[in-house]
Amino acid sequence: MKSEDPIATAIEAMIDAGALAGAATLIWRGGKVVQIATVGWRDVEARLPIERDTLFRIASMTKPITSTAALMLFEEGRFTLDDPITRWAPEFSQMRVLSSSNAPLDQTYPAERPITFRDLLTHRSGLTYGASHTGPLSNAYQDALGGEVDSHVAPDDWTARLAALPLIDQPGLGFHYGHSTDLLGLLIARIEDVPLGDLLKRRIFDPLGMKDTGFTVPRKRETGERGCTVLTRLDD
Repeated sequence: MKSEDPIATAIEAMIDAGALAGAATLIWRGGKVVQIATVGWRDVEARLPIERDTLFRIASMTKPITSTAALMLFEEGRFTLDDPITRWAPEFSQMRVLSSSNAPLDQTYPAERPITFRDLLTHRSGLTYGASHTGPLSNAYQDALGGEVDSHVAPDDWTARLAALPLIDQPGLGFHYGHSTDLLGLLIARIEDVPLGDLLKRRIFDPLGMKDTGFTVPRKRETGERGCTVLTRLDD
């Protein structure tokens, strides 16, 4: 039977069309929960339904979380927005810029200035996502860094490999949605000298009571318990 909730009805239509496996929504207004919908499947093959505490990967929603942690360090005076990131990531001291988005990787020219924390926070660092392009840079990103959500490459190696790739634009010149926040997370982990996952847990998740949010799923939850919002992986 179709739901009388227009939000649930809209989600059901996407599920029926095969565009979505399932979703959960909640609206909080005036100090009260005024809408909840759990629609579709958390496991399509096993026909296990979405529930209110079902696990979800939040992917790029980690960007505002990481940026919040970075701005906490900024407020503490650990860095300024216009500090070059090379103080904590010397790997980025000799960056070059691709002559065009589809150019061969050896057609580059020097970056006019270093990348700053402001550039990372505003996605104007010249870093990008490989999937956003069709030229040689696309394959180079994938080969060097692994997946854009999950990667087998350890953080320090990932940082070095990213620094070895040419930028898509001069730092500060244009907006390019991409790996800027991933790098920002690894930089604040270096500043704090702890894994990013530990930093976020101590500074954000624990103080806010977000006990079910983290980078990995505990084994007991993999085998049945639910309720963990799963982030992306650059936390080791």
